[in-house]
Amino acid sequence: MTMDFTAAELAPILSIHLGGQVTVDKVEGFPRGSSRETRFVTCRIDNGPERELVLRSDFPAGSTDPNPLDLEYFVYDRLGQADVPTARALFWEDDPARTDRPFYAREKIDGDWNIAHFSDPDPAYDDLRIAMAKAHVAALARVHALDWRILGFGERLPVPRDKADAAACALRHARAQYLALATEPIPLLLEAIEWLTDHAPPAPCLGLCKGTNGYGEEVFRDGQLVALSDWEEVTIGDPASDFAFMQGFLVEIERDGEMLWGLGPALDHYADLTGIRISPQSVQYYQLIRSLRLAIMSHNSAASLRRPDAHIRQGWTASEVQHLAKYILASAMGMAPPVSAARFAQLNISVDME
Repeated sequence: MTMDFTAAELAPILSIHLGGQVTVDKVEGFPRGSSRETRFVTCRIDNGPERELVLRSDFPAGSTDPNPLDLEYFVYDRLGQADVPTARALFWEDDPARTDRPFYAREKIDGDWNIAHFSDPDPAYDDLRIAMAKAHVAALARVHALDWRILGFGERLPVPRDKADAAACALRHARAQYLALATEPIPLLLEAIEWLTDHAPPAPCLGLCKGTNGYGEEVFRDGQLVALSDWEEVTIGDPASDFAFMQGFLVEIERDGEMLWGLGPALDHYADLTGIRISPQSVQYYQLIRSLRLAIMSHNSAASLRRPDAHIRQGWTASEVQHLAKYILASAMGMAPPVSAARFAQLNISVDME
């Protein structure tokens, strides 16, 4: 059946999975996000109290992310067995008799991606920005410390052979995903993979890495980080990769000539928490791997445009994001002029935000 995620369509499916007669009061689409569709569902079970769920599905024409949707569900399901702040996975639905678009449900955490006054440039809010950024770094440190082997993440994610293989493993996976798309050749991407392989730094350790981080990617309530969200780019690898994209939480804050916050202080704070020292050079290297991944995601999005039901966001991702990601890679390899800091920062906007 064609699935439009209406209240009438969802009520019987939720009743099967939630163990009672479900009444759906409201279904709201989340306007943010460029990789998949997110919906908030307000419902009641057996006329009980209101309950809020989050549903995730691919766009009708497919996802921007080449990682499959069920991997995202798998990650949430396994994280439910770990001591990290994140939403609990509820169920996976792919029965073709009920839906032509598989989706999964997780609990909705009470909170918001926004933090009051965080973006206010008034220096009076610098302490707020630093406190939120430190809380985020601390939460990522907990993720990196998880025993990903016991939790079974190696069942679905590429596993480096050792610490020296962390970056090369990520590049092998990226190459395989790009070649699997089989749309049109982009020689620059294969050249970038070879170049990045030759310049790969060793990792200080191997850990579970979240992938997409920062302001707009997590859930906050009353000035506290209450849940890490957006796990679709999770990997096993170098913790430096999680500092390569930390939207809004690495902005430099200087006072009286002293650098109070930025990449350097963030890495120092992480070292104080974990005893693990990450170099700024490794972070810069993984920013290039992120550019490679975004180029591949954009290429995947371009393939969706062949379908009449493609989403407008997929067109934007396929063009603007792909161009900028390729330019950054070409610049790093000396094939194009350097990218300005302002232009590079635009790439940090061109990402999925649940």
